Amino acid sequence: MPSQGAVVAVPFGSRTVRAVVVGTAETPAVDTAALRRVEKVFEWRVSGELFELARELSAHYLAPLGACLRLVLPPHTTSRGAASRKVKWILPTGADPDGVRLTAKQRLVLQQMAGEARPVATVLAAAGVSRSVLGGLVKSGVVCLEERAATDDTAGSNPASGGGGPGQAVPVPTEEQAAALRELSEHLTAGEPRRALLWGVTGSGKTEVYLRLIEENEARGRSTIVLVPEIALTGALGDRFHSRLGEKVAVWHSGLSPARRRREYGRVCEGRATVVVGARSAVFAPVERLGLIVIDESHDSSYKHDDEPRYSARYAAWQRVKRSGGLLLEGTATPRCESLLENHTIVRMRERPGGAVLPHVEVVDMRRQGDGRRLAPITREALAEVLRRRQQAVVLLNRRGYAAFQLCEACGHVLMCDECDASLVLHRHTGRLVCHRCGAVSRPPGICPACGAASLSRGVPGTEHLQEELSSLVSSDRLFRLDSDVAGTASKAHAVLSSFQQARPGVLVGTQMVAKGHDISGVTLVVVADADVGLYLPDFRAAERTFQLLTQVVGRAGRGSLPARALVQTWNPGVSCITMAIEGDVAAFYKSELAGRKQLGFPPYRRLARLVISCPREHAVRDEAERVAQRLRRLECGFEVWGPARLPRVRGRYRSQVLVSAARDSLALEPLGAVCEKARRVLVKQGVDLMIDVDPEWFG
Repeated sequence: MPSQGAVVAVPFGSRTVRAVVVGTAETPAVDTAALRRVEKVFEWRVSGELFELARELSAHYLAPLGACLRLVLPPHTTSRGAASRKVKWILPTGADPDGVRLTAKQRLVLQQMAGEARPVATVLAAAGVSRSVLGGLVKSGVVCLEERAATDDTAGSNPASGGGGPGQAVPVPTEEQAAALRELSEHLTAGEPRRALLWGVTGSGKTEVYLRLIEENEARGRSTIVLVPEIALTGALGDRFHSRLGEKVAVWHSGLSPARRRREYGRVCEGRATVVVGARSAVFAPVERLGLIVIDESHDSSYKHDDEPRYSARYAAWQRVKRSGGLLLEGTATPRCESLLENHTIVRMRERPGGAVLPHVEVVDMRRQGDGRRLAPITREALAEVLRRRQQAVVLLNRRGYAAFQLCEACGHVLMCDECDASLVLHRHTGRLVCHRCGAVSRPPGICPACGAASLSRGVPGTEHLQEELSSLVSSDRLFRLDSDVAGTASKAHAVLSSFQQARPGVLVGTQMVAKGHDISGVTLVVVADADVGLYLPDFRAAERTFQLLTQVVGRAGRGSLPARALVQTWNPGVSCITMAIEGDVAAFYKSELAGRKQLGFPPYRRLARLVISCPREHAVRDEAERVAQRLRRLECGFEVWGPARLPRVRGRYRSQVLVSAARDSLALEPLGAVCEKARRVLVKQGVDLMIDVDPEWFG
């Protein structure tokens, strides 16, 4: 009989589904005639540690156990038809490419091949070019194409997988790095769960500290998990870890192909991979003898899952370390306010190694720029100078698309989504209007649909518009864009970053994706096109996030030997979080922010739970939200109940929000969950949904 944690195939209605055994009984609780047999028991199972972690997440986040078990479920072990698929490979012919006239893109393809046969899809993704580029290479006789049967390796091929192996020159630690390693090593070997914050300025060498701690952890026969906030970052970090640590590194994220995911899972289960590098979901990797979890860029909000179960990878990581012993290490240049209170130890690193210095930061007051373009004259001059010197620049605009809305200047009508209280965003490349709330897509009308008297103007430019404006300064083969529209997968993001890294000169424009974790030594200029994006959102973390984003993106510059500069364009140069980010006054910002949070009763001094009631009927949402709030107020659990407050409509559903606040260590989850579960049983019959988010990151 399968035991707890076994993964089985069971009949469910007319289909067969995978399930996890949560327990067994000596005698059945139902008539045996109604029982159906388990059809199959799979080889991989949910370990006892991960099963208990799922139970803990279920209790902490008031989420169904089944939803939490899905997080730790092994991948499918069968792949129908995989052996019969074909994959095209590029093979070098031995012809001298220097004797042939090739384009820059064709030479980029050859660089990615490095003289070896590789899958076509892998090379094209890494080079960031289309298949048409191969035509000239084949005609010239430099390469040829061949079809091969797909295997797990080729089916899951991904340029983010790393290459090479140990042998990379190991840098000598700076005095600061050595001091940090001594202190963190004591926690790593303490024999009890510890958590620490490595607070180092951008470019201070935190990754080198991670690597040395991992090597020490490996020497003790223990495993490591390293989390990064974006799938896009797994490529470069995976490459660096692989070159230092070799085949023991596994890459783990939701963007892997099924075949690659099975292969990496098997390597981890068998103990062949003892270092797992990945995004949020990697916290559930089935490693044995876990001794270290590193959360890089730990301030990032993407470590919180925004679907059921709404868990935080930071909390899940601490629960794993508590069970296994060892060290949970958060690393960042801009800590969350919560991290300053949660960690046992804070280790500071204030300098960049090798004499590199932080860039000189200047404010560009956009109120005094009168030409109507997104980039001020001083900014365009700075970019032109960088290009003349054949250097690199990064331009941040944290708004994707071409224009955030379309407006009729005759009647004032703004094109809105039919299902959401949100304006439609113009994406010029695809020629479509997109709702960034529900994903609805439509064609832009030629004239205003409200008055029919005028064409529509475009307001509030996004990254696509900014790329178009920059094209007057830099050629298309030197201009790169990084946002979720062009880099929806790890391989595409890795390809964009690889191409930009090799471009001299080069300009990278993008959303917050350009601000996270990239270490490119040739960047001597950073431009923040609009520092005010997100500043006035109805969220108590708005100032903190603005400070973090500005500090992080400015830190992308000046990592080499050349002096660097950062230009911050803003319409609000006197706002304190912008001023302190520009001046680098970290201590003043956190002192001010923590004082404000304490006075207003926000985290980290209190804990919050967020309840969202939604329904297609507005009056039902309003009435039921009020009833839920009243029930919570009647509880004698030390709660403060705020709301209900109306939220914007999404996917045709009206929404209302109730917030529950409690002292930091006394959020009574059990009575809160009981009230919500009782309300849900009534509401579901009326078509009303109740969502619970414990320790929320967002409030929109």
